[in-house]
Amino acid sequence: MAYYNSDREFSDYVHKQLALSQIYQPLNWKEKVVDAQKLNFADQNHGIDYVFENPKGQQIYVQERFRDNFYKQYNDCTLRYMREHNAHENRRLSEFFKIKAHFLVYGITNGSKWNNQRHTLTDFVKFAVINLPVLFSKIDEGAIILRKGNKTSYIENGKMIAPINQNTDQSSNFVAFDIRQLQTLFQADRIIRLQKGF
Repeated sequence: MAYYNSDREFSDYVHKQLALSQIYQPLNWKEKVVDAQKLNFADQNHGIDYVFENPKGQQIYVQERFRDNFYKQYNDCTLRYMREHNAHENRRLSEFFKIKAHFLVYGITNGSKWNNQRHTLTDFVKFAVINLPVLFSKIDEGAIILRKGNKTSYIENGKMIAPINQNTDQSSNFVAFDIRQLQTLFQADRIIRLQKGF
């Protein structure tokens, strides 16, 4: 639980100190104030961390995932997939199956996530705002194929083969999507709304 709280504090810090000005301001999305209990429910059940409003007054549901500079060599974004060995059958399907956010905001910072190193977090090395309905529509169409095996995604016959990878602690697995490959294949569908560094 302490590990989760530490990660949550890091994400909250990055959201306030970096993402609001560097990501959401250029998109012209305004954060909405939502009751904490309702937001917690939306996070746990629908993968929604924040609610924004665009200039047309439409609500935009966002999930954020931020990493520190340890991950700067990676070019993929990830979604938790399954907890195959969970004793509770109703908890085996993870965020991939329940997410109702419109966008995944995935960013890698230039500093460290640890509390005593927060002053090193001054910028994003890279970030991407991924349109999740487009991503899932490409999976439904068969333009993105999920497959165990490779550690990274690759393009084969004009399709993305996205790996399902096991976490090192064996508690769950996740799907990885190379952001550059998403842009190459699906940018006409605006799958990446905004990005830096990829």
